[in-house]
This record gives sequence, structure tokens and C-alpha cells, in this order.
Amino acid sequence: MKIVFLGDSLTLGTYGVNYVNLVAAALRGHHFINEGINGDTSLNLYRRLDRDVLAHQPDGVFVMVGINDAVSSSEPGSRRYFRLVKGIHGGQITPIAFRENMRAILMALRVAQVQTWVALPPVESRPSVVAALRQMNTSALEVCQELHVPALDLMARMTPETIPDRPPVAAVPGLLRNMIRSLTLNASRYDQLQARGGYTYSFDGTHLTAQGAQQIADAVSQFLRANGVSG
Repeated sequence: MKIVFLGDSLTLGTYGVNYVNLVAAALRGHHFINEGINGDTSLNLYRRLDRDVLAHQPDGVFVMVGINDAVSSSEPGSRRYFRLVKGIHGGQITPIAFRENMRAILMALRVAQVQTWVALPPVESRPSVVAALRQMNTSALEVCQELHVPALDLMARMTPETIPDRPPVAAVPGLLRNMIRSLTLNASRYDQLQARGGYTYSFDGTHLTAQGAQQIADAVSQFLRANGVSG
């Protein structure tokens, strides 16, 4: 099968460890295409669906998005970034807008007759972001159930019950500085940042350590095998 992984920086894997490569190693014999883009929201995914997904003529699409939507909704300091860099009107994706974006993505894939799977992403940065993402994941799950799309709840598996009240997300300069800095880090440094920040599977509340990437890859591989992907 030719399978596109559609998502944000968690999917692209340039910040932290790439879980998609681990899935590809576990499910050999398939062609995996990584179409994650850093900072993308559900609206960004919908806007590029034709270009980055349907143009590949895939057999299947694995969709995971929502963290940036939740950040934009719950962290006012992030909205200038989403407005200027990601082209989001007002810099914010509301829970209602997220739900309708997910419905539009899944309906477009249904019309194209592409097998689709959805993952509900985890996050462990701040209580406000966790609460916002939990609301959006609930909406995504409801849309998946309505459209009979298999869904994997990674948030329920991986997000800790208790999240410290860490500092809020910085505005554009801080976001871009952290992104650039993360590109120079190696796996051991990710582990150091994880320990310093008190995270469980990530090194910054979102992006994956080697252990976190393996956790997600194992769950995704098992989920895909259970839903029609051999290997």
C-alpha cells in the first residue's frame, strides 16, 4: 500500500525523533510518504490536501493533527505566529472550527475513496493546552465515529494525569528560536531536556524523545495492522 502520513511537526519529525520512520520499519512492504509540516493546524492540512495527499494517489492516509489548533486556541501568545506564519485568520482555530476542518478533511478523503485512519495526538506541555486538545480530540473522535473512520487515541495512552503549570507559549521570536535550536540537538540532549522539564515521552511537552517515538510507532503499527494494513 501507498500510505501518506498527514500532520504537523510531530509527524514530520525534524524536531525530536521521527516516529513515521519507525512505523515504516515495522510495516515493511509498504510505501510510506511523510507529509507533516511544522506548525500546521487542521485548516493548513485541509488547504494542502489536494497538493500533498491526493496528488500522490495513495491507498491510505493516516491523519494526526490538533496540537497547534489547541495551542492557538488556549495560548494568546502564539496567535501572532499562527496569523503571520500559518495564515490563520485571527491566529486562532476555535474548537468548532477544528471540528468542521476535520469533517472537511475526512469527507474529502471519503469522496476520493481513500482508506483513512485518524490518531488523536498527545500533549504534555501545559494544563491549558491539554484541556484544549482534549476538547478537540473529543470532537475529532465524534466525527470519526460518524463517518466510520478508525481512530487511535494516543492522548489517552500517553498524556500524564497531572501536568505542571509551566510557562505559557512565547510569541513569534521565541517559537522560531526554539524551533531552530531544536534542529541542532541530538538524542542524548533530548533526554536531558526531558528530565529537566519533567516530561514523560517528550522533551518540550510536544516533540518526541527516542522512547516517546517508539511508543507512538508501536501503537500506530498495531493499530494499522488491526485496520487493514499487513505487516
